[in-house]
Amino acid sequence: MAKKVAQIIEEQVQFWGLKNNPQKNMSSPFKKLPVITVSREFGAKGAALAEIIGVKLGFKVWDKDLLDVISKKLGSNKDYMQAIDENRRSMLEDTLFGFMNHKGTNLNYLIYLVKAIRSIEELGNSVIVGRGANFVCRNKHSFHVRIVSPLDKRVQDYAKNEQLSKQESLRFVTQKDKERVNFVEYNFNKDLELASNYDLVINSASFPLDVIAEIICTSYTNKLTSKEAAFS
Repeated sequence: MAKKVAQIIEEQVQFWGLKNNPQKNMSSPFKKLPVITVSREFGAKGAALAEIIGVKLGFKVWDKDLLDVISKKLGSNKDYMQAIDENRRSMLEDTLFGFMNHKGTNLNYLIYLVKAIRSIEELGNSVIVGRGANFVCRNKHSFHVRIVSPLDKRVQDYAKNEQLSKQESLRFVTQKDKERVNFVEYNFNKDLELASNYDLVINSASFPLDVIAEIICTSYTNKLTSKEAAFS
């Protein structure tokens, strides 16, 4: 019998917990807390920031692990999942692509993405990176962050890291930003860049990542305290 998305999520959480806390009994009760979602411009270091937040709070970070969960459900390899990850495709393209490749299409990816995010939100104590997660979460106490950075800096950093020309880097960075914006608009009918869709928007070029992580963790705690949002 095929495993449900929620079961795969729980197994990954248990494995992560045992790997990071080998002496801890994972069956023991723990306090469940709302998730944090991290939306990010490409190259704004949102994924790296999510990892720091995860360490500070002891939360599981879901980024590429989400693709593992979805690929297990669709029977698709990870390279294929990365090709459609956070990338919109029209209905016609989706149908033809799926038919020609005999694999899960963008629609199926979206269905299991939503199921995975909501299963993670139900478990709590997690940081979810990108993929429009803030528009999928239903718990009003979940905390949503948007990480931005000046385009010039992101282009310069990417060109240096990937040994590209500035023009090549600019094309790639702007394309990735556009794909993420289009993915959210097409699938959730939301504006990814609208500040009011988030609890907090931070420019990662203004502060060191550890300082930003501290700001986010403090803001998250304040939201929980002010609204008594912790749930068990």
